[in-house]
Amino acid sequence: MEQRAGKWGNRAKELDLLRGAAVVLMIVDHFFFDLWGLLPDLFADYPRELKDFAYGYWGWDVRLILRPLVLFIFFALTGICSSFSRNNLKRGGKLFAVAMVLTGVTFFAGYLMENLNFGIAFGVLHCIALSLLLVGIMEKQQVNKWAYLDFGILLWVIAIAINLIAQPVQVSYYREPFFPLVGKSIMGFVLCGGDSFAFPEVCGQIFIGVFLGKQFYGERKSLLKSRYRNHPLTFLGRHSLWVYFAHQLLLPLIAALVLLSMGYTLSLPF
Repeated sequence: MEQRAGKWGNRAKELDLLRGAAVVLMIVDHFFFDLWGLLPDLFADYPRELKDFAYGYWGWDVRLILRPLVLFIFFALTGICSSFSRNNLKRGGKLFAVAMVLTGVTFFAGYLMENLNFGIAFGVLHCIALSLLLVGIMEKQQVNKWAYLDFGILLWVIAIAINLIAQPVQVSYYREPFFPLVGKSIMGFVLCGGDSFAFPEVCGQIFIGVFLGKQFYGERKSLLKSRYRNHPLTFLGRHSLWVYFAHQLLLPLIAALVLLSMGYTLSLPF
């Protein structure tokens, strides 16, 4: 990458742009989920039209087709960007701590709402954090870059097989003992909580990205010759994981405050 003085001199512009775009699409996706899957439980007089509109987007054929592609791009880019990190063990550990904070906050909110299904026991941040920890361990062992591709494809094939066999659906935390249920969700046999991703699928796609990063970004330089410019998309791309964490807490809060300002009434038990 054409170097420049300043804090973004060693970043790849194309990666930040793509990650920023993927984050925007996922924020939109989660916002519509909040509008039909979360907020109606918080308000006694929630507008039915808004819920139906949001649910219509959620079942939209275009969304159902594009969502797996957007997720793959995001996870693969996460793996590619790990090639720019000097210590993925440290990075993964910090992210896992953030993910556990998210778990605590969401389950506390679920306790207040008397609905623990709002809680996130093992979501996308947990998957990414554990994947980065594995990457860090493998880097310490100086594993050949092709091992990341082989391992990534193997995990992805396992995830596809589980998905075809189990055809996972959303289930309640109240259905069966907590830890066995979370274990099933980690492997992709069921979905549970406010955010549920199968670890083999996420880790597999991240590891494919790790291989691509080591293959094409071994010198930690952009493939583009254009100068890095700071704007909203590159900002979101640089801070994508933190934005992902923050928006899961802030989006429903902001939407709830807007509804309260419009005169709608909370139905919480306190």
